[in-house]
Amino acid sequence: MSTSADAPLDIAQARDETRRNQAGAADPAVSAWVAANAGAGKTHVLTQRVLRLLVADTSPERILCLTYTKAAAAEMSRRVFAMLAEWVTADETTLAGKLTALLGRPAAPAETGRARQLFARAIETPGGLKVQTIHAFAERLLQRFPLEAGIAPHFTVLDEALASELMQQAIDGMLAEAAPGTGPLAEALGVVVAYAAEAGFDSILRSAVKERGWIEVLRRLETEEGDPLAAAADAYRAAMGIRAGIDEGDLDREAAALLTDATLAHAARVLGDSGTQDKDLASALAAARQAGDIPLRLQHLRTALLTSAGAPRSDSRFITKAIRVAEPGLTTALCTARDRLAELQIERAGVRLVTATLALLRLADATMQRYTDAKARRAALDFDDLLLSTWSLLSARDSTEWVLFKLDGGLDHILVDEAQDTS
Repeated sequence: MSTSADAPLDIAQARDETRRNQAGAADPAVSAWVAANAGAGKTHVLTQRVLRLLVADTSPERILCLTYTKAAAAEMSRRVFAMLAEWVTADETTLAGKLTALLGRPAAPAETGRARQLFARAIETPGGLKVQTIHAFAERLLQRFPLEAGIAPHFTVLDEALASELMQQAIDGMLAEAAPGTGPLAEALGVVVAYAAEAGFDSILRSAVKERGWIEVLRRLETEEGDPLAAAADAYRAAMGIRAGIDEGDLDREAAALLTDATLAHAARVLGDSGTQDKDLASALAAARQAGDIPLRLQHLRTALLTSAGAPRSDSRFITKAIRVAEPGLTTALCTARDRLAELQIERAGVRLVTATLALLRLADATMQRYTDAKARRAALDFDDLLLSTWSLLSARDSTEWVLFKLDGGLDHILVDEAQDTS
């Protein structure tokens, strides 16, 4: 255990180690990935790296800095230009100190002279130092290579308000198609509504539509029935260990038959003559035997054999030792039914999950098609389209190699501030 006297030394060591790590990550000679908490200095490291690149005589137009928000882009640009402006007017001693702190060594005369010129150079160079949001970068790239990206050369970018309006129109159109109450779309709507409160339906559907990558994958699946969701259902069921061709009704019937009426009657009689713990079990088993339908029978079986969370009751809280000794055959039957019922409940939950997921995907696909058509009529892209089209342009099209070749001729360094799911 550290003492209070040791704490200042530990903090100092941690601070020194952080500075060394920051200096290493700011070295433009290495590729670095920085993972740190908010406020730990990630943007500072990126700014230092840009400054070191400029001091090393990298042309400003050959540096690209990507951020996630406009505010972050403005802040990084402000920091870089503020430092460059300081270098212009600093006296020799001050400038030498700043460059030594930046480089980790005394600056060479050429570097010192260059540092005083960088502010003007960064402003006057055509193209200049590019500090952009990832969406702005994607938009510029697509404007440069629209045909290669497979989009309209004169495309516009939807603002959030118009994109939301078009999405709502697409949702309304999908609901109108499902309104007659027949067909796959109407069936899917019935399933989703059963799970989602009315107030949350729109939010859930919009969230599903945003996962458009999954929807595009579904559209590429082919089945004999011509329904890509059928292939997705098979894949989901296999991944979750659900037996082929089985539904909730099959599982309920199998669960209801785990214990015969004769076994239930015998168990209720034997357990009813025992202690309080066994009597509670006897009561639930007797109720299961007397139930008039499968749902009610299953309700009592779950009460008897499973915990409220659906797990098998532990041996110590299931059957008393006296009954286990006196009735080994009955004990085995009850324990086997208990464990199998828990397994069937898990499989049943999986069936329900797959059914609900596919229903939501069907609604999302129908909505997405309408939304896509509305954007196409306007030759417009939304913010997600910018990223998806850029990803396709840079990785999945026949012209990708040529596009990368053209980009490589204009950029030497790409720095990303704050990686998120898009970057």
